[in-house]
Amino acid sequence: MASSRATTRGAAIGAAMRMDKQTVDDDQLATLLEASEAFDEDVGKLLAKCEAKDKRSLIASALCTTAFEHGLSQRVLMEIGLTGTALSLCRLHFEAVVRATWTAECAYDEWLNKFTTPVEGPGHVEPANQVSIGSMIKHITEKVKHVGMEYALLNTTIPAMHSFVHSGAQAVVHALMPSYPTYTLMGAIWNRNLLHLYTANTAVVAADNALLSPRLQLLQEKHAGCMPPTRKVMPMENNHA
Repeated sequence: MASSRATTRGAAIGAAMRMDKQTVDDDQLATLLEASEAFDEDVGKLLAKCEAKDKRSLIASALCTTAFEHGLSQRVLMEIGLTGTALSLCRLHFEAVVRATWTAECAYDEWLNKFTTPVEGPGHVEPANQVSIGSMIKHITEKVKHVGMEYALLNTTIPAMHSFVHSGAQAVVHALMPSYPTYTLMGAIWNRNLLHLYTANTAVVAADNALLSPRLQLLQEKHAGCMPPTRKVMPMENNHA
């Protein structure tokens, strides 16, 4: 896609970010969603180039694919007005990204071996105990501080995300409102885009391919207008636990 088009979109998004919550309208949300679609296209291309080399990178890559699918679904649902379901996916998206990063950067070999060992018996049984989100974020912060701190900040929204997932008060209020606050919806997309960037980051780290690092930087620069207005995103280090 043409760079001039991306630049125009970025400028429009930047203008929307500087507006007061009460002045943001549906046109600005539509502009953000359009720019996010272009971002999705480039993230997908980068993920397709990240090849797994071992158990760690294979699991991390699979989780990145899962996270990317959740993020795509959020945008598509927002575009057709199914915002309640889109907001419910925020929790699934966030957890998939955190687990991908934890697997790529922090998971012990013992856990990786157990996770990839088939389990016999009726029904579905997880091959390894799932590590809690809080524990994973703590481990990530110890390894890649700025990423862990960003995840910790997003983790503060978990009560609201749970409410949507489990049909709590947030879901009920959303369904009763004639329209959900546009700025809140834009905030969800901004956070989704930030998580998409960390998904790409994690995939590149897991692939351990130095040739992909410049593409990650270009991705970040090209789509900076899609990121949350007050956040400065930093890349992860290209190494493993």
